[in-house]
Amino acid sequence: MNAPIRLFFGIIVLAMLSNPVFAQTEDDYHPFLSDKFNIDVGLFWPKTNYVVRVDGSDPEEDIDLDEALNLDDYHTSPSVNFRWRFGKKWSLWAQGYSTSTTGEEVLKEDIEWEDLVFRAGTFIGGGIDVKVGRLFFGREFTRGLQHEFGLGIGLHYLELDTFIEGEALINDGSIQFERASVNAKFPLPNIGGWYMYSWSPKWIFQSRLDWLSASIGNYSGSMWDIQAGVNYQAFKNIGFGLYYKAFLLDVDVDKSDWHGKAKLNQAGPVLTLTATW
Repeated sequence: MNAPIRLFFGIIVLAMLSNPVFAQTEDDYHPFLSDKFNIDVGLFWPKTNYVVRVDGSDPEEDIDLDEALNLDDYHTSPSVNFRWRFGKKWSLWAQGYSTSTTGEEVLKEDIEWEDLVFRAGTFIGGGIDVKVGRLFFGREFTRGLQHEFGLGIGLHYLELDTFIEGEALINDGSIQFERASVNAKFPLPNIGGWYMYSWSPKWIFQSRLDWLSASIGNYSGSMWDIQAGVNYQAFKNIGFGLYYKAFLLDVDVDKSDWHGKAKLNQAGPVLTLTATW
């Protein structure tokens, strides 16, 4: 089990065990447990590790782009998350973020991309763009004045764009500047759950987890989307959140223009401004 996943479950267990016992009223819990709408607008600072393989006439080796291109360690991504609580038990979430990172480096070893070979010792550049949209429909199963737990189903829509450019050896033995790229756009249905715990009217701990392991069309593999952290309600309808988010994707691709794989890990803090009503 990956370290971010172990951390997620560990935080939930600690939060549940730390629940104090005292008389509770409706004024004792955070607005996230009662308000109909809440929206988070903020910034996500992920560190990205990306391994890609683009097979040509023969299967190639995996390319660790983070290492090969010396990609930026952390980059800033806008992020938005919306929740609509309808009825007593049901909720609908919508979330989205987009990241982009580039790098350039003198290659330490050959890189094979389809039938192109980027030779060791040459200077190359490249990068990745990742867009993630999430819809999630869930039902609460246990809820008190301080706690909320629910399960549901969702859909992630992903866009992956990857490119690499530089002097390359091509099939006829000549060397010339080449830009090679692949892209994929695909939906991933998933199951998931969430847990919240509020120990005062100002503070709440939030966590959620989405998971998939399946073969869908031209894609097969697994996905984890995890987020956990706290929100502070500074004013009546305005608060601030600090979370840790991890998005883990391991997928095999079998398309006419991309036969290979992609393994993406993005993890880092999220800082948000929150409105509730």
